[in-house]
Amino acid sequence: MKKRIIAFLATIALTAGMVWLVFTYFDFVTGTIFDESTAHLSEIFRQANHTLYNLVSSNWSRMRMWTPYLEKAESDEEIAAYVELAREQTNFTSFYFISRDGYYSTLSGRSGYLELRTQLSDLILKREPIVANSVVPDQPEIMVFAVPIQPGSYRGFAYEAIAITFNNSDLTEALKISAFNGRASTFASLPDGRIVMDNGTGELESVHNIFALLEKSESLSKQDIMALRNRFQAGQSGAILFDLEGRSYYLVYEPANFQNWVVFGVVPTDVVNANMNQLQSTTMLVVGGIAVFLGTILVVMVILQSRQKLKQKDKELLLRDELFKKLSSNVDDIFLMLSDKKLEVEYVSPNVEKLLGLSESAIRENIGCIGKIETGNTSAVDTSRLSQLERGEQTEWEREYVHQKTGEVRLFRVVTFVSEIQGERKYIVDMSDRTNDRKLNQALQTAVQTAENANRAKSAFLSSMSHDIRTPMNAIVGFTTLARNNVNDPEKAAGYLDKIQTSSNHLLGLINDVLDMSRIESGNTVLNLTDEKLSEIVHGLDTVIRPQAVAKKQTLDFVSGGIQHDSVIADKVRISQICLNLLSNAIKYTPDGGHIWFRISETSASGSTGHYRIAVEDTGYGMSEEYQKVIFESFTREEDSRTSKIQGTGLGMAIAKNLVDLMGGTIRVESKKGVGSRFTVELPLRINQEAEALASEKEGSHSAGQPQGSILKGKRILAAEDNVLNAEILQAILEMEGASCVICENGKLTLEKFLQSKPGQFDLVLMDIQMPVMNGYEATRAIRESLHPMAKTIPIIAMTANAFAEDIQNSLDAGMNAHVSKPIDMDTLEKTVRSVLK
Repeated sequence: MKKRIIAFLATIALTAGMVWLVFTYFDFVTGTIFDESTAHLSEIFRQANHTLYNLVSSNWSRMRMWTPYLEKAESDEEIAAYVELAREQTNFTSFYFISRDGYYSTLSGRSGYLELRTQLSDLILKREPIVANSVVPDQPEIMVFAVPIQPGSYRGFAYEAIAITFNNSDLTEALKISAFNGRASTFASLPDGRIVMDNGTGELESVHNIFALLEKSESLSKQDIMALRNRFQAGQSGAILFDLEGRSYYLVYEPANFQNWVVFGVVPTDVVNANMNQLQSTTMLVVGGIAVFLGTILVVMVILQSRQKLKQKDKELLLRDELFKKLSSNVDDIFLMLSDKKLEVEYVSPNVEKLLGLSESAIRENIGCIGKIETGNTSAVDTSRLSQLERGEQTEWEREYVHQKTGEVRLFRVVTFVSEIQGERKYIVDMSDRTNDRKLNQALQTAVQTAENANRAKSAFLSSMSHDIRTPMNAIVGFTTLARNNVNDPEKAAGYLDKIQTSSNHLLGLINDVLDMSRIESGNTVLNLTDEKLSEIVHGLDTVIRPQAVAKKQTLDFVSGGIQHDSVIADKVRISQICLNLLSNAIKYTPDGGHIWFRISETSASGSTGHYRIAVEDTGYGMSEEYQKVIFESFTREEDSRTSKIQGTGLGMAIAKNLVDLMGGTIRVESKKGVGSRFTVELPLRINQEAEALASEKEGSHSAGQPQGSILKGKRILAAEDNVLNAEILQAILEMEGASCVICENGKLTLEKFLQSKPGQFDLVLMDIQMPVMNGYEATRAIRESLHPMAKTIPIIAMTANAFAEDIQNSLDAGMNAHVSKPIDMDTLEKTVRSVLK
């Protein structure tokens, strides 16, 4: 009777436990389905978000490319023709010029007001691109893409931005996703829930506000909707589940990658979870069946408990034995158990063959075979120390053994201790494979050695730089002293000054090389692509490098042939830098009276890309084959008695190689000792097809006369320069050229001086960048935004030591007309001023 009561109570407890388990499992499966489904949906709708972002950013980028042509156009007809061509390529519906107060004018002259609400401030005042919904009379709802540009006028209409529009229906394709058989709805909205772009399907078509829709849901409270609204406002991502008219939906959302839009998708849960629901039902049936089966087994076990105890113990022993076998087979430890009297092997783990290459049977037959594979030992294993161990004691040592199949030497840590099993003394041996640990330690030692070598290389570099910098600095300091002591001897003083200038140029080149290499290796070098002519680049190279060749009585030939497309879009400074490095090396490493060739040709053209070959060949000293393999590595120079006195950092070729790689080209060298060298550069450059067409139209029409005298003569210049010595040098140089100059020590004083000036008092402004109180960017923006009559027209030229491509772009973005880097070169300054004033 008692046993029956116990069995009954056990059955009730088991049933209750099964019920709890089923409900717990159901909650777990439901939560898992929600997590997996929303994660899957988030990934799908993230693709739609990315597609929308690409659409917006590509339109903005395309419009930014138009702005230079609109600003340079000489007539309204040219603007209209260019915009019409852009419309054919882009398929937008309308093009608008937008004024500061939001009014627009079309190409045909039709005007009106473009409703942009608060985003007009972002476009005009913050100078940021925008995308927004708007309406124009007699047209469907449109999507407006607008970017700010320099103020201009079209048919008398003053504008500060341009815009293109698309019908909303034309853009919803960006939100469309192919999954779920077209039953997924995708939307883009503002943070307040207003739908901006609608790709709704079925019952979710024509949704105007997502929060208004959610208020109809029976499963969401006002607090839930308010929390979702706050997450929209905060730009957060997430997912919710809601019911609408008896149907359940998933809603996943995340912020768009521009402005404050939110992209979200809505899909019925039965569409997403079709397979998961079937799996859940099947799983519940299986789990229920298993639960019933286990319950039955447990009841039977309770009834037959007394008869099963012995079998259960046997089963546990078998399971433990199997578990130990599996564990020992999959670890890097060999376990042995030996008898006390005859040292017979009673157990050996099955992984012994994997770790030592010995079979279990061989070890069971004779434990001594392990000692024979120990490195440097041919005798059996030493067992004398085992008999000396007391119960509870252990001994350990390290040994190297040769794997009998691979021949690999492996390190083992051997631990032996004594145990008693049913009163019988046993030795248990654990041989732990430490080979990988030793390899790891060796790898760490190698890493430490590598770090120490790198530290020594850094020290060697600093030592080399110290020597290379101090050499021209010593010349500058020494010749400056000599020049000051020979002021009464103009001829000597002039000679010293020439040497000071030569050393200064060398020091500047050294600093530029180190900075260029540092930026290249850090990945911060970018190309400044502009419209250029290859013929002008070659002419500039000839002008710069020929005096060096003449000084060494060398013959320098520039050969251009087969160039069909002279106008290209490229980085003139970087191309010139590559060529000057090659030409300068050719001159330095060619003896006096030698011959140097510079050849440029167009090898082929495919589509809008031309392939150009630049070759620099000399009759110089040449290079060994070994040095040719490392010539493009940093700080490498060939040790040669003929070249050891030639100054250089070993960076020129490394910089040239990295710049060529950045442009997608190749560079190679061919050289022979005592014969000469030839460097060949292959560059793919984008052909400036518009410039080529314009050049064909204007060919033979007229030629501009060359300006006579210095362009600076008579000019009145306002300059910002905080360094006293630089200010003194600048004023003296400008006055030598016949210009007058007023210098202010920071950007704020420069701004105040300009605002106090009368129209025409200053012809141009030279603006330093890094200054106290107010820097050059801030001062330029303040000048351009002021109400001074000359604020928008006076030329402003950046004059700064910040000479990288991004510095030039930052100057132009701030409103400057051009950029000149320090130290100031008068030819460059005059050329820049002439270009700006023209």
